[in-house]
Amino acid sequence: MSEVIEMIKNAYMPEFILIIFIIVNILASLFFDTRFYKLSKWISLLGIAAAIASTINLQIEPDAYAFEGAFLTNIYTVFFKILILICGFFLVLLSRNMIREKRDRAFEYFTVFLSGILFAMCAISATDFVGLFVSLEALGLSCYLLLSFTKSPNAKQLTFGYLVQGAVVSALFLLGMSLIYGMCAQVNYDQISLYFANANIMQTQPQILLTFSMILMISTILFKLGIAPFSSWLPDTFQGTSYPIGAYMSTVCVISCFGVLAKLLMIFLNYTFTMRIVFATLAVITILLSSLSSIRQENIKRIMAYSMSVHSAIMLLGLCVFSVYSLSSVMFYLFSYVIANIGAWAAIIFLYNSAKLQNLSDFKGLWYKRQYFVFAFTVVLIALAGLAPTSGFVAKLYIFSAVARSGFIFLPFLIIAMIASVITIYAYWRIIRCMFRRIETDIVFDERVISSKFILYACSLATVIVCILADKIIQICQFSAYSM
Repeated sequence: MSEVIEMIKNAYMPEFILIIFIIVNILASLFFDTRFYKLSKWISLLGIAAAIASTINLQIEPDAYAFEGAFLTNIYTVFFKILILICGFFLVLLSRNMIREKRDRAFEYFTVFLSGILFAMCAISATDFVGLFVSLEALGLSCYLLLSFTKSPNAKQLTFGYLVQGAVVSALFLLGMSLIYGMCAQVNYDQISLYFANANIMQTQPQILLTFSMILMISTILFKLGIAPFSSWLPDTFQGTSYPIGAYMSTVCVISCFGVLAKLLMIFLNYTFTMRIVFATLAVITILLSSLSSIRQENIKRIMAYSMSVHSAIMLLGLCVFSVYSLSSVMFYLFSYVIANIGAWAAIIFLYNSAKLQNLSDFKGLWYKRQYFVFAFTVVLIALAGLAPTSGFVAKLYIFSAVARSGFIFLPFLIIAMIASVITIYAYWRIIRCMFRRIETDIVFDERVISSKFILYACSLATVIVCILADKIIQICQFSAYSM
């Protein structure tokens, strides 16, 4: 018994705390009626705060293992877990109006929400493909269930379409995993890496089979990130879902997927150069197509969907030239993107909850109604665009420099990505231009919505502070990347 307690304390405490609060939420739903729906939010906030606090006592040096080596905790995994938990804390606050409208399902909503965060963290700590597959499928299931909370006319159709496409890429993952197992008879990351490290064995195993199996497995992650050719679901699903769920899918899922993707590429990129070219090509195609598509959109949720796709593709391009320097640049870019993205979603949620604004034409003249709010919203949009003096500028400069240092073969991809990124700036500029347009508007804001404004102001300030302290945060990212 003492060994189990020590294992939980050293490696599994944040996940264990989330499990406890998930059970508390389920029990509360049985004993409390809809009048106490706000209790679900406070239970979730308390659980996430306790999980964040518990990361202080985790054993990060040396690496800590749980469940007979199936679960890993180190500096790298803790970095991503803290980022996921902070996102979850803010997203719970942004769900205020949503659960007020669906108060009869508030406990159910936050049970699924916390479960998604739990499995996102478990996916990062998994040390074998079986645990990874189970965690990713459970994370996908949480997304399916959260999408079903939306009551829009086409919500069920979009949820079903997302479910079918997710099932297809899950089948591709199993096929790729079976090919890997057929080559080396292992599912553990370390054992597979040791197998392929044997040069004599690699001479007997064709690289094309390894490349093909890895592409099949990573298709599941590319689907969740909205990378072409798996990005067709993204804009329609975002437009049909509720705003907090769109924010959840563009932050928690993205963080978890990149935490997993970096570990997988570390195992295989040294043994197949072809895969680098394949993923770099997919990343550049995604950046170009999503950038061109974003400047044609009028619905703000569709713009944010394409924004997620572009930023995911930029980070994928950084991972293709895998090294400690490039991985740390991706981690810093992810950190900067999450801050700016949550701030942008907080502003969008506030505008929708206050005055049902959801198209660009609805944003006209906002500057002359709420100057401080529009200024903060502009700052986070500038950060998403990658312009100074925000963290987005440093992050984009850092990741592009990592690609440039990798060799001449990746320079064409870098040039195309940079040109396409300039196109994306125009999509954010359209939002800013509408807000500053001198037009009389009779919009009345709901002053009771405090949490969204607080998160927006905090994120806008954080983007500037992170820009100033970028060297310190980059050092943390480098240290975490080196420990992977």
